[in-house]
Amino acid sequence: MRRHGTYYLAPSPERSRSPLSSPLTDVAAYELITTAPALDACVARLAQEHVIALDTEASSFHRYRENVCLIQISTREHTFLIDPLSVKDLASLGALLAQTGMEVVIHDADYDLRILARHHGIRVENVFDTLVAAELLNEPEIGLAALLGRYQGIQVNKKFQKADWSRRPLPKDMLDYAAGDTSHLIALRDILEKKLKEKSRWTWAEEEFGLLTDAPFNLPVNEEPPFLRMKGAKMLKPPQLAILREVHAWREGIAAQQDRAPFMILGNDVLLSLATDPPASVQDIASRKGVSERQVGKHGQRILAAVKKGQSLPKDQWPRLERPKRWDRDDDYEERLKRLKAKRDDLTREFDLRPGIVAANQLLMEIARTLPGDLTALAALPGLRRYQVEHFGAELLKVL
Repeated sequence: MRRHGTYYLAPSPERSRSPLSSPLTDVAAYELITTAPALDACVARLAQEHVIALDTEASSFHRYRENVCLIQISTREHTFLIDPLSVKDLASLGALLAQTGMEVVIHDADYDLRILARHHGIRVENVFDTLVAAELLNEPEIGLAALLGRYQGIQVNKKFQKADWSRRPLPKDMLDYAAGDTSHLIALRDILEKKLKEKSRWTWAEEEFGLLTDAPFNLPVNEEPPFLRMKGAKMLKPPQLAILREVHAWREGIAAQQDRAPFMILGNDVLLSLATDPPASVQDIASRKGVSERQVGKHGQRILAAVKKGQSLPKDQWPRLERPKRWDRDDDYEERLKRLKAKRDDLTREFDLRPGIVAANQLLMEIARTLPGDLTALAALPGLRRYQVEHFGAELLKVL
């Protein structure tokens, strides 16, 4: 039935199985929220809960302009699919998610929190990240599919993992898939919380979860030109970078005009090959791996023009890479770092942890360089967690 823009779909024997369900479980019941009154009713129901599960689907894989295309929220019994392309004002939902008493369970929360903050100004105040919990428990596989399979016997179908969620109307099988993304998360959260407490790592998780809240609002400003962020770009010489900058700018313009993901216009590998081995003709472009006849017919002349523009730039206009910061030579630094890594490896085996949970390589490098003299000085290093100082700090300092 339909009510105020809300579609209620109840499971039935004839319905297809959920992509996140075992062979014995039907698709979870869900409501598709497409109007402001329906969203208000949804938020009122959610406000009665103390824990909800959340996921998002975005358009960044298919579109140049990223948008949040669907927000999935589940309680222990119900699932809501909120369509932010239809309901533009999500202020009431944002107010709910900002309450400290509302725990929001997300798997791999970083991206979801960032796009909710960036596009809707939403701050999720109390997060339980099932991926972070799995890392702290040193689970052999930390993907959602693996965790659901291990602890709940649920088989995950990834059919729509890279689907275009900006299309409208969304077909029923995609909605079914989306509903499955959150319908089992709270039960998984309960299992992981129990295991964390059994291993006396619950306070570790609380510290990590707390850091997730502020992260989307404290992102460092990346002033590096986008073409230099491409994998392999920094290996190029300045004249090659001049070409790469031009062909990248051309591709960005077309992608923005068509609202398509840049790689759908021309792949990164092709751009790099144009820079390292500049084509002399459109036919040369057509012979490149990853370039179709359709792409050449549509864009060949403009690609060649961008290459030639980059080639014609005078030397003083070539892009230059900033040299990394250099520290004063310290002959003992490498030996200290080697000892720190060896001690970190000992601790990971002793406590059954991932290396990064004890101390990431970058942190070990900072310790080896700055030589903190005690735990207070160690705790002052950026990025160091309290639990890392408490449980591993003394052992790491001993090897200095």
